[in-house]
Amino acid sequence: MGPETGVTLNTGRQEQTLESLDALLNAAVDAMIISDDKGAILRVNPAAQAYFGWSEAELMGKNVDVLMPEPDHGQHDQYLQNYREGGKPAIIGIGREVTALHANGNTFPIHLSVGEITGGGKARFVAIIRDLSEEKAIEDVVSRLETQLAHADRLVVLGELTAGIAHEINQPLTAIAAFADAGGRLLEMNTPESLAELEKVCSRVSEQARRAGDVVNRLRKLSRKGELVRSTHDIRLLLKNVLLLFGHELKNSGIVLNTHLDDILPLVVVDEIQIQQVLVNLVKNAIDALNASEIANPEINIDVTCDDQTVAISVTDNGGGVPEDFAKNLFEPFYTTKKHGVGLGLSICKNIATLHGGKLSHENRQGGGAQFTLSIPLSYIG
Repeated sequence: MGPETGVTLNTGRQEQTLESLDALLNAAVDAMIISDDKGAILRVNPAAQAYFGWSEAELMGKNVDVLMPEPDHGQHDQYLQNYREGGKPAIIGIGREVTALHANGNTFPIHLSVGEITGGGKARFVAIIRDLSEEKAIEDVVSRLETQLAHADRLVVLGELTAGIAHEINQPLTAIAAFADAGGRLLEMNTPESLAELEKVCSRVSEQARRAGDVVNRLRKLSRKGELVRSTHDIRLLLKNVLLLFGHELKNSGIVLNTHLDDILPLVVVDEIQIQQVLVNLVKNAIDALNASEIANPEINIDVTCDDQTVAISVTDNGGGVPEDFAKNLFEPFYTTKKHGVGLGLSICKNIATLHGGKLSHENRQGGGAQFTLSIPLSYIG
């Protein structure tokens, strides 16, 4: 009687456990798949059947690698063998994003967590799977919108710099016209001396034409759309090209601009246009802040420094600074201290800094004015 009761009780517990497992598998929103130590599928919940397009009957006994595209499909058995032999697990106990294979041959992104079921003699594994297709689609939409907003912000800033840009182009064009007139007069003279001088005039015309072309090329780059494209750049040259856009506006505003760069600066691996966009925004904001403050001796200082971890570019003005109640929201989208501002510039700049693995920070100077610093970590520097 005793032994029989013991068996009955044990069977009852097993039935209870199986019922609980069935309830768990059926209720789970995420896909769940149980497999043995060889990778053969033992159980598949309804969510997994919906994810992968297979019925439980079709999957029973099949190797779980049928749900994986290459290269994981061909390497899965080796993953299991390595784990059984005490090697470093490739996925067991480590949640990560991978690619899954639907019955129709399509692939889709998932988050996969695999755990080992202990007890009962043989090892078994449970995989918990969450479909990331919708999340990835939303991320793609957000990324495209961010790119469009960044492009729109560049166009807005370039529009605000129209006078300076026109000045940058008009200077070489005016010089070309003057040299052309001089060349015509030299041709009329038609002397050996005038012809010799004409060669110099032609060289100056060519030089000024290239200068105007360089301005147009810089503007074309700044106004382009596109994904993040990193390449190696000289930070000195990036800064120089940005500051060329502000020469006219700085002169008209009476603002003194000083640059201070470390003697030795590494090349930076960045998206040239996006980093220039950040610098353009920071310099433009400093000019606007100084114009609004109407102080006697407006000044902007740009410092580029490098330590063992980062390259930092700081833009500092001696204006009124950012009011304390505004400072905490400076980088929020659609938040602005400008009367006619949209409030996207600094938000976009902060996103650009983050995409480069860096950060954009702000602090008010004790002596008055604001300082914005773009930091890029050495891991992104060549």
